[in-house]
Amino acid sequence: MDRFIYRCLRLTYITRKWLVQQFTPAGLGVLAGGIGSALISLGSTRSMCHVLFFFALALLLLATIGSRLIQFRFKATRLLPRFGTVGEPLPYQVVIQNLSPQPQKGLKLVETFATPFPSFREFIQIKRRYPVGNQWRPHWRRYLAKQQWATAHLQDLPTLSTKGKTKARVEILPLRRGSLQLETITLACPDPLGLIYKRHTYDVGQSICILPQRYQLSPLNLSQASRYQASETLRTSTAGEALEFRSLRDYRAGDPTNKIHWKSWAKVGRPIVKEQQDETAIHHALILDTFQTEPHSTTFEEAIAVAISFLMQEQPEASLLDIIYAGPDPRLVTVGKGLRQRAQIIETVATLNPNPHRELDCLNPIIQSRLSRLSGCFCILLGFDDTRYAFLKMLSQFGIPIKALCLSDLSFHMDPQFQEYFGPQCQLHSGTIFNLQQELLAL
Repeated sequence: MDRFIYRCLRLTYITRKWLVQQFTPAGLGVLAGGIGSALISLGSTRSMCHVLFFFALALLLLATIGSRLIQFRFKATRLLPRFGTVGEPLPYQVVIQNLSPQPQKGLKLVETFATPFPSFREFIQIKRRYPVGNQWRPHWRRYLAKQQWATAHLQDLPTLSTKGKTKARVEILPLRRGSLQLETITLACPDPLGLIYKRHTYDVGQSICILPQRYQLSPLNLSQASRYQASETLRTSTAGEALEFRSLRDYRAGDPTNKIHWKSWAKVGRPIVKEQQDETAIHHALILDTFQTEPHSTTFEEAIAVAISFLMQEQPEASLLDIIYAGPDPRLVTVGKGLRQRAQIIETVATLNPNPHRELDCLNPIIQSRLSRLSGCFCILLGFDDTRYAFLKMLSQFGIPIKALCLSDLSFHMDPQFQEYFGPQCQLHSGTIFNLQQELLAL
């Protein structure tokens, strides 16, 4: 019985999607009127409903024939930005090349996203969670809505000139963070009666990283003390402020004149300076807790949003930042001047999923190997249990400044005894997701 219900839901979903794609709003009205008049006229031989049914049927047949006579071809490419944000309109441009021998007017463009229908296993999990009556139905509808990556409406296009290229502005609304897969671009042209679309689809597989909505963070006031950094890991570089020679580079405005390499200037005919490597730097760590048994968790989503907000804050120029988290395996990524672009790690964090198999203590070996270099740590925790308690205790023993944000979907009070137990170097803060912005400003 459950499998039959699931198949009916899947068929309903596919049918609704097909109807919206094939019929204009006016066409859907004519179709609904024809079906309604047919149902009302059952059992009678002569009535006005029969006339309405056959009239609607004739209109739809003429519209179908008219749509078949429309011919056009095209190519398209998207000009996408690097990032989008959940809940904020994402505008970009689409370059369309008309391959038809005549100009095309009245076309509409629609984007198609990769939105797989939930599996039977996911359906059963929801149904068993709410076994009484039909309580599972609203939860199923909400879950189905959460699977939708973005919304895109039909967008009117300007006239496409013959064999020419036209730039069109397109706007979609992202609904989920992560890697949004844009599959196809579809151009639709309504038939002369305006009831049915003639559609042509062009495969243009692209993706864009969608970031969660960010929070405003106050400065965390972690220690700004410089720590010695091993030469094989340090990448912050300045001209003329350290003792270890690194390389030669072109002169930049503001470089000390006593570091100009005169022999190189004489050879190449332009100012050259000696670039030297710092032996010390401000080095912070962002530790992100990803252990979560639930596949979809509001607490985890808020943790990602806080992490992205922190990563997008302006950091001191000559500083390093370790991002430590557990994906399939424990991961450490260091960003800073001269290292991998910060945008790459932002994209990586924005696409993270909960990890039900690796608890926070799996990060201990990586963190212990870095503690001698760190000036301070910012920890984002998904709650506060025995494992996370022991983790913070381990960090506090090394005497570096720590700020820990413990997120929860319920309001709870952090026991002052915890603060006394960890010592003054470790500051604990509770973060209720319903009042998170105010609590972040109070850090």
